[in-house]
Amino acid sequence: MWTKLRSNKGFTLIELMIVVAIIAILAVVAVPQFTKYMRTAKTAEATEMLDLIKKGSASYYTTPRSQKDTGIKVACQFPASVVLTPIGGSSCCAAGLDTDDDERCDAKPSAWNNATWSAIKFAITDQHYFQYAYASSGTMNSAKFTATANADLDCDGTMSTFQLVGKADPAATKAECDMETSPAIFRDNETE
Repeated sequence: MWTKLRSNKGFTLIELMIVVAIIAILAVVAVPQFTKYMRTAKTAEATEMLDLIKKGSASYYTTPRSQKDTGIKVACQFPASVVLTPIGGSSCCAAGLDTDDDERCDAKPSAWNNATWSAIKFAITDQHYFQYAYASSGTMNSAKFTATANADLDCDGTMSTFQLVGKADPAATKAECDMETSPAIFRDNETE
């Protein structure tokens, strides 16, 4: 009789319980890692966009400019400061910035239509997680800019901040404008 029961193919209750336990252990380990991976993937946007802002700022700063009608050379400088863009809340989770509730700012190309973003040729035309600000001051060797990206990646009120600083090269002359940037991006609460 025992041989008849063992000849049937199938799993015993103990074997099934072991499989369920293994799956449960894998889920406990994998889900938090997957969540962290997703947040890290979201932060790639900030790194990429800050790099574009840096390149646009370098192009603007190093391009010679002169005053209209006089031809007098304008001192090397970065474009004017601009507040957090898009405007409408402290993060993309704000009601006016995320109408489809996907925790991203809605695509709004008109939000980037101002003199500074145009000068550095920066705009975001797709949905995005971060808001961007640009602060600048000084001319020639004292010129400096700070580009900031802020986001609440999971809409819990904790902000993730990325910041890149650029400044005039102190060895540059009035004849040529050169700039340098910080060696790395400052990151605070990177994956919050």
